Order: sequence, then structure tokens, then C-alpha cells
Amino acid sequence: MRYSLPHEKFDINHPLISQEYAVYTPMIDEMALTVGNWIDELRPGGYIYGASRFGKSKGVNWFLNQILKERFGVTLPLVIWSRRETQYSESEFWHELLIAAEFEFVDHSKRPRKSEGFHLFVMRLISLAKIALRNHVILVIDEAQGLTFKEWLWLVGLYNALDKKNTRLTLISIGSHQMGYKHELMSVSGNAHVAARFMSCHAKFHGIRSQDELTYVLLGYDEASEWPAGSGTSYFAYFAPEHFRSGKRLSSCAEVIWAVLTELRPDNVKKRNLEYPMQHICWAIESAIFRLALGANWSDVMSYGTWMSELKKVELPLHLKIISNHG
Repeated sequence: MRYSLPHEKFDINHPLISQEYAVYTPMIDEMALTVGNWIDELRPGGYIYGASRFGKSKGVNWFLNQILKERFGVTLPLVIWSRRETQYSESEFWHELLIAAEFEFVDHSKRPRKSEGFHLFVMRLISLAKIALRNHVILVIDEAQGLTFKEWLWLVGLYNALDKKNTRLTLISIGSHQMGYKHELMSVSGNAHVAARFMSCHAKFHGIRSQDELTYVLLGYDEASEWPAGSGTSYFAYFAPEHFRSGKRLSSCAEVIWAVLTELRPDNVKKRNLEYPMQHICWAIESAIFRLALGANWSDVMSYGTWMSELKKVELPLHLKIISNHG
């Protein structure tokens, strides 16, 4: 956190201070709609890709399960695994998946043998399907750009094992734009069957594309958030109650922030649209909220110059340059 707030006035457990929070966005809604459609169609797999810091992981881990529950009217047999950046042996691979699937008897400190881990995970997925009165399970792998060819082949084995048990699998891969390159690699390296099964459909996870979407994000802090639970107090109202009571809202500054974002576009993309990363925008918003909490003047905090300074401070221009160079 970039500002030290007095503990006697602000609870250190507040989601903005602890960084344990997520803001719902139009992009998350689009992702959930796509995933829901793939589940409806019983697709064996699909991948969602987008540049880093766009909010993919937040969307998956904070909202996807609940959105799908609302759409289908039941709790789906869904396992979400956030893959770490490491090389897995096969026994480690199944051990991590068993932990993600909340298998009751998994020992977190001791990996099963690879054949045992595979069998236990198959049985766990079948059990989840039966509990939900379905013969279809969904496995979501976040940070899937790190999956190796061996791991993809192990997943093909999982698909086949479940199929023999009359249980369908939909594998949703969430990762960076590199997933597209991996699809092409598989197609030309003798693993086209893997790409055909798990990457036959794909969709892009977007960044912030318009002032309207930025306004939606800001409203998340203004109104569509709450802490403590049941209090009816939004994040902005908690940290800046006097400003909130006077009618001021972060969302009223969307035009100014969007102008700053537009100005910060790299020269090579000045004449075309660019999508902005959710994380950097959130960092700047948090900074503004904390400065208001410490008594800063509203007009100073919400000025064009301050937003420019804050977005540069979190190195947004560098990140924009990096992602624009990758298309």
C-alpha cells in the first residue's frame, strides 16, 4: 500500500487495505457469458486469452463460480486451479489438482504416486458430477500459458478416463496471448489432437476499452461494493464519508481519467484504440481514495495532473508499450 493510514481510524482488514477484493467489470461479464455458452454446448475445451494485468484471474477466482450458479440455477461441478509458474512432475500435477478440487483426504504435504493421484482426481470429478446430478464436469485452469506439452497430454488422458466413465469434461484454459501461439505449435508438432480437443474455441479477455467501461469500474468503488458486510457502506463511502455525503463520486471523474489514459497511449498506437489494464487503473483509484482518506483536497486529487502523476507512478506507460508491442 502506498499510503499509511491510521489504524485507529481505518480497519486494517478493509479489503482495499488488505488487497483482498475484486471489482466486477463488463469484461468479467463477457468471460462468464462465453464460458457459460461453452458449458451449455458441452464443448470439450476452450481458451480465453488476454494481456497480463487485465483482470482475468480476479474474474475467475472471485466471480466465475457465482455467475455460473446464477445462470444455471445450480452449483456446477466446477474446479478452478491457478497454476503456479513451475515445472510439475506428474505426481505433483495431480496433487495440485486434488488440492484445487478440495479432495477431503488429500495430504497437502505428501504427494500421491502419479497413478494414484490420477485415479483419485478422476474419482473426485465423477463424485462432484454425481453430487450435482450431472454427467458433466468443468475444469478451469488459470495461468494456463505455462502448461507444458506433457501436461496437456496428461489432461487428454483425464478426458479419456472420464469419457470411459460416461462423464463429460469441459476444460477452460485462461492465459495470456501466448496461448494462441501454443495452439499453433501443437498443430504443427504432432499434437494437433490436443489443440483440436481443448482449443477448438477461444475468446479474448479485454482490458478497459471505453469511458463507459471506466465509469462502470469507478461505480464499483462508489456504490457496487460493501464493507463491512451488511453495512451498506461502499468502499468510497468508508474512506471518504464527508465527500460521499456531499454527493461527490469517483465516477464523475471518468472523463478526466479517460483523457489521461488516452494521452498515455504509446506513439505507435496513438491513432488506434488501446485496451487499458485493470490493475494499473485500480492502483491509481486506490491511491486517490487513500489520499482523500488522509484529508487531501478533492479538486487536487481529482485533477488531470494528479491522475497523470499516479498512472505514471504505477508505470502504466511502460506496460502499455509492452502490450502494444504484442498486438
